[in-house]
Amino acid sequence: MANWQSHHVLLPQLLSLLAEDGFASKQLFSLPELRLFISRDIKSFNGIEISKILECAVDLTNDSTLMVRLGRQMDITTLGTFGFALMSCADLKEALKLLLRYRAIIGPGPSLDVYEVSNGIALRIKLDLGNPVQQRLVTELTFSQISFIAEALIDEFITSGEVHLSYSAPVDQEAFQMLFSIPIKFDQAYSELVIPESILDLRIRTANPAGRVIFQNQCEELLRGLNRVENFSAAIRRILIRAGGEFPMINQVAERLYVSESTLRRRLREESTNFRAICDEVRNVLACQYLSTTKLTVSEIASLLNYTETVSFRRAFLRWNAITPSEYRRRATQTAGIDGFI
Repeated sequence: MANWQSHHVLLPQLLSLLAEDGFASKQLFSLPELRLFISRDIKSFNGIEISKILECAVDLTNDSTLMVRLGRQMDITTLGTFGFALMSCADLKEALKLLLRYRAIIGPGPSLDVYEVSNGIALRIKLDLGNPVQQRLVTELTFSQISFIAEALIDEFITSGEVHLSYSAPVDQEAFQMLFSIPIKFDQAYSELVIPESILDLRIRTANPAGRVIFQNQCEELLRGLNRVENFSAAIRRILIRAGGEFPMINQVAERLYVSESTLRRRLREESTNFRAICDEVRNVLACQYLSTTKLTVSEIASLLNYTETVSFRRAFLRWNAITPSEYRRRATQTAGIDGFI
């Protein structure tokens, strides 16, 4: 979930930024929520864990602008083939189309949808995982990255357009605004980047028509390979979500996908995941939805998600989100009352 930049690049940039602010990485990973992460390989973190690290970093520094600042640390060349494909595009409109089609090849990230608005488009973000605070941080990080990359591509500041955020302004709103070259509007219906047509038509200084064909073909190959590998994970998630809390067994899922159980397990290993991890991911999505949109008790939610004991559900939820179900509901209720973010 964390963003559209690879985790092994994002985390070192975060730690470097914290060091500039006088915070050692040891301080971050000494926090109770992150102590189990300290010996982990950066590449092993999943989206939920990355979001948890981002939230803890903001808590440690008490800097509400940290995610926007982190987004502006991005180096387009770290995106590899995808980055060079962006650099070879003719204009920002072409680069945006490429971003929307191929962003999956650089790792998991939020969903981005395009909507037509007066004299331009709105690039709207959709997040399903993480608590409300984590979703807000990922939104700020993503919009900061996109705007910074766009400015780098055209080699000038972008002053037209708007950032719409569906939550209330931070206390230091002025400092927050100074990090963006376009106006920010809080308490909006959606979190989105509003981009005028005039901006989309701006030429990219490194445009290279011949290079674009080469790099886009490489992106297409990477995407096809990714789709071949990820088909099973995506298919399993769809099956589990449709099942609600009564998840089928892995052999039943294998039957629905017309493969043997051993083949399914092998394919999931190739995707660096397993059936239990996907079940936990979907359970967390459903749990967060139940907590934020219904009045079901924690015990009732645990039962719906097929937990025989409420304490087991509480323990699992705490492991996934670093807060208890009750605390998540309290925050979600407060946030919904203020800004309708959930």
